[in-house]
Amino acid sequence: MNNALSQYSEESYIFFSIGTYNYAFNAKYVLDIMQLVELEYPESMPDFIVGLLEYNNKMVKIIDIRSILKLEATKYDLNSKIVIVKTENDTFGILIDDVKEIRRINTLYLNNPPYDTQKSFLEAIFTEKDFSATVINLENIEKTINSPDIKASDILKSSSSLLPKDTQSKEKLHRRRMHYARKMREVTYEIIKSQDTYITFHLQKHICCVKILHVAGFYKFANVKLTKVPCTPDFIMGIVSIKGRYITVIDLLKYTENKTTEITKDTSIIVVEYEDYQLGIITDAIGETIDMDETSLHRKNDYQTACLNEYVAGDKLYLMLDIKKLFGDEKLYVS
Repeated sequence: MNNALSQYSEESYIFFSIGTYNYAFNAKYVLDIMQLVELEYPESMPDFIVGLLEYNNKMVKIIDIRSILKLEATKYDLNSKIVIVKTENDTFGILIDDVKEIRRINTLYLNNPPYDTQKSFLEAIFTEKDFSATVINLENIEKTINSPDIKASDILKSSSSLLPKDTQSKEKLHRRRMHYARKMREVTYEIIKSQDTYITFHLQKHICCVKILHVAGFYKFANVKLTKVPCTPDFIMGIVSIKGRYITVIDLLKYTENKTTEITKDTSIIVVEYEDYQLGIITDAIGETIDMDETSLHRKNDYQTACLNEYVAGDKLYLMLDIKKLFGDEKLYVS
């Protein structure tokens, strides 16, 4: 195997889709992931720029990466996402169809493409079983979009023409932007590895969250092979083999409320880790990445078990997962 990196390591990557293609880049660049919102449109701008967005008191470019990669242009819709990234010299947004997952990968699965990647937008090919994704070189993307040789074009010829234009969609995009602006006033965003950055996940009517520093990956339940283990508590779903490591998977709802989680197409497993141990948790769906100032959180009561605690942040109630207490329960381990 011709590896893109000379030495083995594990790093977090964000995987996303554009049309029928899968792409990825290192999650260290990610500042934020949001739904498509209303953007500003200058009279003229390069054709790969969809619009401008105020982010952290700075106007950032939102780019149509399909234009950069010479992919077929298609209409965006209300389900499109914006990933805000920060390279060494700039901050900008990338408009994509959907985020698949953020997870750690073995860099041995990264292979060099059969061409010189020094000046290319593509730096590696990720392959794992029946899944593959092209790894994008964000530093080269940044150099291109900021090149002094790039000329502005008429707005009618720019990628902004591919955004939803009907009245109902424009009103919804405007409401999203107003909501986002209020959120930005309340929260100062940090990079994805921030101590106060959390991943939310849904458990029936509850919104739960866990510090992203303890998250080792997300996996669709339908895409993993779960092996049942006899003579274990009923909240233990079984074990899965991920990257050669066997991980116990639990139904957290069964563990905390003695209710069984219904398996649907959105059911996911979030793998959390503490010290040298990992544990898979069944969730109804993975939520979003949020940043919360821990000093502003209002602690309520322990919820059912010591591993979930109620906190109020703003006007929302979250069940925060206490990793240390969860991993301290010996009943969770399958030997």
